[in-house]
Amino acid sequence: MLPMFYNRLTAVSSAAHTDLNIELSDYRFAGSANIIPVGVSEFSQLLFHYPIVFIKADTGYSPVSVVGTEAGKNLFVDAEGKWLAPYLPAYVRRYPFTVASVSEQSRSLTVCIDETYSGCNREGRGDALFNEDKSQTDYLLKISEFLQQFELDFRRNRLFTEKLVELDLLESTEATFIPEGAEKGRKLDGFFVINRERLKQLDPADVQALHQSGALELIYLHLASLTRFSALFNSNPLTS
Repeated sequence: MLPMFYNRLTAVSSAAHTDLNIELSDYRFAGSANIIPVGVSEFSQLLFHYPIVFIKADTGYSPVSVVGTEAGKNLFVDAEGKWLAPYLPAYVRRYPFTVASVSEQSRSLTVCIDETYSGCNREGRGDALFNEDKSQTDYLLKISEFLQQFELDFRRNRLFTEKLVELDLLESTEATFIPEGAEKGRKLDGFFVINRERLKQLDPADVQALHQSGALELIYLHLASLTRFSALFNSNPLTS
């Protein structure tokens, strides 16, 4: 199963992509997503723009940013494909690239690209992947480095969320907004947040361990970000 946003993946190679350029300006590929996977290293930047919550899957819990209050609508992508917030989540920035294992037994990763992205072109628009001598351009080298850091960050996600589960800090919740004068409200559910009371009741040794690992700071960043729900429900996601 392909990751969210991706339609078809092809391994990047000089043979197939010598004349391929990437123009990153259209984010309509993310226009129907109301949540975006995020990495723990982004929390300090994300909290100013998006609520950070957790969702549950078969493999465990994952942090996500909420970018819309209803399915199929991203409030941060306009009709022209422009991303409206100052900070662009790394998961969005990596598209149309990603990495894949060479084989199930191999630990090595290869850079792949979704050539169905509208910004992929052979007309010279944007950044080239290869030089005339078929060596990788600085752009592709930077992409490869970014993808490696991205994978490491998402591995840190697992360590962080496993600790939250171990300490029983996550609780299922919902966000509800009732406009002034309205009879019915709007509700967003299916996500998890950290229970403040359980956090207060933690053993001092557990709190110290969270502090030393950096997890306590992440917890507070997550909790602070929840104030962004108000702006989302008012359909003014950029309101401070």
